[in-house]
Amino acid sequence: MTDGGEIRSVADTALWMASLRADESTRRDAIIRDEWAAALAGARGARIARSMPLASAVAWGVVVRTSAIDRLVAQILPSGIDMVINLGAGMDMRPFRLDLPASLRWIEVDFPAVVEAKDSLLSGVAGGCVVERVGMNLLDHDARRAFLGRVGAESRKALVIAEGVIPYWSNADVALVAADISAVASVRFWLLDFDNAGRRAPPHGWEARLKSAPFLFQADDWFEFFSRCGWMTESMITSAAESARIRRPYPLSFPRGVLMRLLPNDLRQRILGTSGAALMAKRTSPADTRGPRPTA
Repeated sequence: MTDGGEIRSVADTALWMASLRADESTRRDAIIRDEWAAALAGARGARIARSMPLASAVAWGVVVRTSAIDRLVAQILPSGIDMVINLGAGMDMRPFRLDLPASLRWIEVDFPAVVEAKDSLLSGVAGGCVVERVGMNLLDHDARRAFLGRVGAESRKALVIAEGVIPYWSNADVALVAADISAVASVRFWLLDFDNAGRRAPPHGWEARLKSAPFLFQADDWFEFFSRCGWMTESMITSAAESARIRRPYPLSFPRGVLMRLLPNDLRQRILGTSGAALMAKRTSPADTRGPRPTA
């Protein structure tokens, strides 16, 4: 059977995202420069990216999201973070492309096959900090709790990152992961991308393309869901704010991009402001009711 870029499992979405970062890296005005992304994505990643509906809008969203998360990582590291635990890391290359303290310990976790492929492609490539990879199905509750307990005991102040992974987990699984992370005393912060537009169907054409990796997580209010799980938003960067900062407007694609440009500016900003990246802190007491605070 000819490979037309079908997504066969959640693991394939890592190739998709890497391909988008590779494309961005070729631009003269690139916001992200990832010299390894094309090799990590491979030909399959490129085919997946080309075959997805709303390709230009997705590429824009990934660039904006990645840029926002990069900024939040830089914001929180000086607070004494000695370990970063990247859940569902895929082909992410932050420990190689960001300016990080050499003493920082960065642990990537993903499916064993993803980790094996990444290890093979990056053999001999040194990161800017101590980089480790762990192969694991993150929805294996016992394995996840054992892993978090082990590495958490080896850190004084840790940050968890989960970029682009929450949509593929059910609400029940997300709540369990949130509880397991919260139970680790050294984990103080959790960095996530968010979509707070409420419950909605995926974009037209995506359901068929993502039938092997469906979007499962749905919340009427994203921030309220994580607050109930014990995580309060410390700071956030919306897609609208980051898009303006990096001077990368929503793409002028037909018809969605054209319609977006025709909207009144305040309405367009409200729509684009429902997504972005959030740095969350563990709730310190029942009275801790911090709300999302924008980061300039």
